[in-house]
Amino acid sequence: MLWRHASKGTWLVALAVTAYAGSNMFLVAGCDTAPTGGGPGDGPGDGPGGGPGMMSPAPTLLGLDANKAMVLPFTVQTAHNDDTMFFHMSWEGNRGDTHDYFHYTNGAWQREGGVRRDGQSTIDDDDIRGSNNINSTIYESRATFMLDDPNGPNAVAGFQEYGCMLTCHDNSRAMPMWAHADGEVHKYLPDDVPGRLDLWHHRLARSSYTDLSDDQWVGQRIGDEGDGGGGSRHGDAGTGPYATASTDDNGNPQWVFDPDTTGGLFAFNFDDLFLSPMRYFVDTTAENLGPNAPHPVGIDYADAVAMGYVPAEGDTVPRRRLRQTVGSRGDITTIGTVFTPSASDPLFGRWDSNIQRALDTGHDDDTALAEGNVYNIAFAVHTDKVTVRDHYVSFPYTISLDDTGADMQSVRVAGSGTDALPDFTNTSQFPVTNINLFLPGITSYEFLRNENVGLEYIDPDTGNPVDQTHFGATALTTQGLGCRACHTAATDEMFDPPQTGGFPSGAMETLVPQRGGVNTPTPLPPQ
Repeated sequence: MLWRHASKGTWLVALAVTAYAGSNMFLVAGCDTAPTGGGPGDGPGDGPGGGPGMMSPAPTLLGLDANKAMVLPFTVQTAHNDDTMFFHMSWEGNRGDTHDYFHYTNGAWQREGGVRRDGQSTIDDDDIRGSNNINSTIYESRATFMLDDPNGPNAVAGFQEYGCMLTCHDNSRAMPMWAHADGEVHKYLPDDVPGRLDLWHHRLARSSYTDLSDDQWVGQRIGDEGDGGGGSRHGDAGTGPYATASTDDNGNPQWVFDPDTTGGLFAFNFDDLFLSPMRYFVDTTAENLGPNAPHPVGIDYADAVAMGYVPAEGDTVPRRRLRQTVGSRGDITTIGTVFTPSASDPLFGRWDSNIQRALDTGHDDDTALAEGNVYNIAFAVHTDKVTVRDHYVSFPYTISLDDTGADMQSVRVAGSGTDALPDFTNTSQFPVTNINLFLPGITSYEFLRNENVGLEYIDPDTGNPVDQTHFGATALTTQGLGCRACHTAATDEMFDPPQTGGFPSGAMETLVPQRGGVNTPTPLPPQ
């Protein structure tokens, strides 16, 4: 608990001592044990970060992980008071509270960071299927869910049946019909499906340090909207929780650390990346947000030079600077989020993600929540330096704010606002919903509807064709049944179809790998 209760002066001393300690041990003045490796204010169970002080392994360029588990156990608890909705989500995975950086090496600043699939493209020198010029795989973990009110003004037909797959398409990034030249084609709704999905997006590096989240929505693809490909995952109106640094004509990053907030340091050493308490910074609007404040601040590079800063080999600074959110994009907070490291690995453990938002924000880009209604919801987790189709997803579920027979029931608690968080450790009061998330591979909306019948993708590993027939398409398109009516996520789940007419058609855990492209290169359409 030292960090949480330390004064700002102690935090500055700790950083200064860390600079001299190198990568062997983090030391704190006046303390005879090493602190955790989290950010300022972190201790075991105190916030985003944690783990015993120890040598931090330098980032390496990792390829795809063929041994990654197909299924990720995941739990959800929900509650609401007079005006606020609370979600508590938990899973085991990597700490993932780092994102991308600028690293001074060999006399110049270079970008560090990327996802494992782009790491594989770089290893393979494949400029068609992904980026082939990244230096390291550093990517944050994330927890998200999409929310739909089937009776609301933004209702999305089919989400109850398809869930996340409604937004995943053959031409989405890293899918078979996509090429790197197409840019960032995000998730989007089909042209004939109006409405929008409310996306609650908990970024564990780009917002969690300041108890903020990212409020977004998913709609139809409109065109090239400045994201390189026109996918329709949009931020709500307002200002998001972070800004991205540019570089000047000399390749210098836009920001470095303010030495007044770090004990005299403008940067930290690249070798200390994963465990350095300086692995993030904020602007002055966010300096005092959350219980772990004050945070290290990023200042303009030119101001640092005027103060005498000269970059040295190994200097590293974040590419993202966290900030206070403004407007509808800032509706969601993540107060009470905790990472608990495992006993053997400070970079692996359990995340307890707490997310809060007003029941009705008054913004038309959000789904208003009220007692007596049933909503559709689908969850996802990005862990182990992945994004796009390599993250875990759930089937669609239902949730209500009272006892209506939905899959999840939010528990009514007294009070208002977020000042008193529900005690989710009391599982008798707040029941736990256990969900198995699964890797979707190249499963797409088009495949589920049999729009790909007759099209064979070629598995680059084997040279064999990958069949595109989905035998459950009729159930989806004409009988009104959903994915959960026929499938489980894991092989060890008991099959109890929630919709009449369903039948056991196998677990996604075993079916998805049969179509290729899971933790392997993406199958390609015939040339």
